[in-house]
Amino acid sequence: MKAVCFIQEVKDTDLTMRQQQLICRRALRKLLWPCAWEWIAQAGTEEQPISLRPGVADLMRAAATGEAEVLVITDVEHLHCSDAELQGFLMALLQNGVHTFSARSGRWVEPGGRHWMVMPGYDEADE
Repeated sequence: MKAVCFIQEVKDTDLTMRQQQLICRRALRKLLWPCAWEWIAQAGTEEQPISLRPGVADLMRAAATGEAEVLVITDVEHLHCSDAELQGFLMALLQNGVHTFSARSGRWVEPGGRHWMVMPGYDEADE
């Protein structure tokens, strides 16, 4: 799987950007997925629609050209967007064959709030 990590810097978050990076990188190591890119959205972007955030246009382009197969996020809450935005974002990625993986839960995140297929033997707390 060719993975892309999406890290979002937000105000008053429980995780720093560095902590989010470590969680995602740990997941990639466990799953033996190479990381093609790591995009970081700048502070304060939680007020912007997700489609206008730094890196998202590049992510969509990579998805459309087959350069990425998996988007790795810390968890859904760290995307800081409305449910409608999240659903649109996930659907746009899926149309290009890109699935979203939550590093904290070890689950695939799909539209409609579905969390399915826990990765066997995956436990975020393990090193």
